[in-house]
Amino acid sequence: MTDSSEVRRPEIVIDGQVFYRVEGDLLLDADELDVYIEAQKALRAQREAARLLAQTGVGTIGSGISPLGQPSSGLLGIMQDGRIVRWEPGTVLKYCVLRKTFPKREWYESVVENMRRATDDWSATCGVQFEHVETADESDALRPPEVVFPVRHLDSGGQFIAAAFFPNDPENRRRVFIDPSYQTTSFDRVGVLRHELGHAIGFRHEHIRSGAPAVCPDESTAGTVDLTQYDPQSVMHYFCGGLGSRELAISEIDRVGAQKVYGPPLTGFSLLAA
Repeated sequence: MTDSSEVRRPEIVIDGQVFYRVEGDLLLDADELDVYIEAQKALRAQREAARLLAQTGVGTIGSGISPLGQPSSGLLGIMQDGRIVRWEPGTVLKYCVLRKTFPKREWYESVVENMRRATDDWSATCGVQFEHVETADESDALRPPEVVFPVRHLDSGGQFIAAAFFPNDPENRRRVFIDPSYQTTSFDRVGVLRHELGHAIGFRHEHIRSGAPAVCPDESTAGTVDLTQYDPQSVMHYFCGGLGSRELAISEIDRVGAQKVYGPPLTGFSLLAA
């Protein structure tokens, strides 16, 4: 599947399928991991060429300019077939919190409340809509048909605090996982969900861009597009290199980038019936 020289990626089995964790909270299947590793190799080759160019003045390196013509930094969207990935206008992102997957009632109740607050924050930031379908919380199915995605407890052995999905993931991969470590994390728990919902509406990690501290995760930016300048206080930035925030709040620069993709929040309009 991968070169033996590659560092083994953490594995986790979910509903009988093996996934590999990258960038802390992103889960890839085997085929996606192969593509990801090839992108990482290309990134390393480009940076080695840049290093040689800086030392000797000889070499070739790309311009570091994104498809939008901006420097390689900023709130990151996802590109697919030359287009920015986003939910179709008018989509209501219906979700449920599967109560029976949580070993403690108070854990379920805290996630319900924190999801409400996190979705409210995103809806106040840009033109996205969420709806908690409370009747689906009692479902025995892991993917109730009446929701776009379920939120469920999953013991990953501490491999992540929470994990989510991207809008262009297959329907059966659209789910938000909550690890038991979520209940004791030092990060703001609403903020953790704000971060994961940022993935769910189409944003990548902020700290993988140039300009971030070298100690932050160094991952490929293939298939991404810059939306703003680099923002060390972004909700999508990990707490690394003395930057980022344990609050994981949506910053003003996040707001600018999110509105480039989704427009202003619907609360900013007077909606009139025909």
